[in-house]
Amino acid sequence: MVGLEALSMQGLPVDKLLLTRETEDQLADLAGNAMSTTVVGACILAALVTGKKLLKHGGDAQTYEDKNRSLPRAESDAMAVDNTPKTGPTEARVVGEEHLQLKPLDLTTAHACSLKELLHDADMSKRLCSCEGRMDMTLRPLSACQDCGSTFCQKCGGRPEHNPKLINIAQNPRLHPSQFSKKLKETLPMCISLSGIENELLHSLRKEATNLADSLWSKWQEAVLAAASSEFRYVELKRQEIWSVIYQSPVGALELSLHPKRPEWRLFARPKATEPANAEIREVLQSPVGRLTCGDELLVGQWQFALPSPATIKVKIEGLGDLDDLIPSWEARLGLVGEAFKTRMVYPKLKVSVEYTDIPKLDRDISGVYELLHKCGTANGALHKKIDTDSNDAPPLFMLFDPHRTNDSEDCFVFSISTRRLEYQECRPIVCRLDPTWRQSSKDTEEIVQCHLPLKWITAASVLMKVKRSVCSLTMPC
Repeated sequence: MVGLEALSMQGLPVDKLLLTRETEDQLADLAGNAMSTTVVGACILAALVTGKKLLKHGGDAQTYEDKNRSLPRAESDAMAVDNTPKTGPTEARVVGEEHLQLKPLDLTTAHACSLKELLHDADMSKRLCSCEGRMDMTLRPLSACQDCGSTFCQKCGGRPEHNPKLINIAQNPRLHPSQFSKKLKETLPMCISLSGIENELLHSLRKEATNLADSLWSKWQEAVLAAASSEFRYVELKRQEIWSVIYQSPVGALELSLHPKRPEWRLFARPKATEPANAEIREVLQSPVGRLTCGDELLVGQWQFALPSPATIKVKIEGLGDLDDLIPSWEARLGLVGEAFKTRMVYPKLKVSVEYTDIPKLDRDISGVYELLHKCGTANGALHKKIDTDSNDAPPLFMLFDPHRTNDSEDCFVFSISTRRLEYQECRPIVCRLDPTWRQSSKDTEEIVQCHLPLKWITAASVLMKVKRSVCSLTMPC
């Protein structure tokens, strides 16, 4: 089909279009691949006209096979259909009802699977390149960055450069995502509720948050109680670099993140629709209000709540290395010719120190040495990874530049376990944020930087997650 024919099939007035130097491919792209209502309507009318003789008249007892002899009727039908009109009430025509009994049909989870097995299968079936989408698996060779852990295929790799190493699929076999998706759906409950989240619990948690405004607290408390009292129903599975499961209710959401080293449930609450678009409560509720870090089982663990009680601490940042070890900044690597950029250098390693008394205020200790991974992308090529001396069971900690979506004055460096590019309305788990005025430099002196903690995580022991039993009535023979 040529380009003009494609335009005509879309119902466009070809004779009224001014087409001069467009190629056939450009005309086909202009036509698009969607079907307009004029084309769909014409197809429906043509189908009705063509199949008119197959349509059964009202009150006709003949089947389609009897009217159209070209479709032979199967003689070995296991069930004979009586098309004779019936008269009388239904109760008079149903027999054997006394031999039936009413039994409950449990629609909840029937297949048990350990959390360890789920995490292993999730890691085997996760997305290793953005071209794989939600349920595909590429056949091209795959590589993994030895520094940041990012994965990509041979075609999509190269920008950013990374430090790639070929993945041996024979030694690291993959599981098709459709198989894991089916297994996960059979394991997960379809409806979940929370118990123990009440006014008394939240008021007891607030005693540990001293700088929380009453106006913000009342709105936050109301949103959390509304979300906790609702039933969360299964919505979808999301296959990304990490598998996640989404449950929703009219006033909140639950998200299960199957991180191989930190699986957890995250509770989200929604503000009232009447709140202004720039209201403070809307910004606060973009982050989870609670989380359950899974223990040995999927629904068992320790609940924590994130009170909107901001705090500020001071951290010390010092560049490590000699002057010969300095590397060009991202502005210099881009080739900016301004005097402030073309010769700008930064340290390849940074040492971050936190006062001993401030460590308990953090969700995780950020003290340590961070290595600059300037070949691993992220905004401004400013990704730093902590040279971890902690237990291998903890996810690696990164320091990266995290731009705000709309406000440039809030662009700052953050500490997080996630470096991936987020989709719209997704939330990056943040440990803390450095002051927006701080940037990488080649200063050989120790800097004191303000570090902002937007939330305060407080443990709550009385909260439980329960599976709602979905039961319907079923009649079965005695």
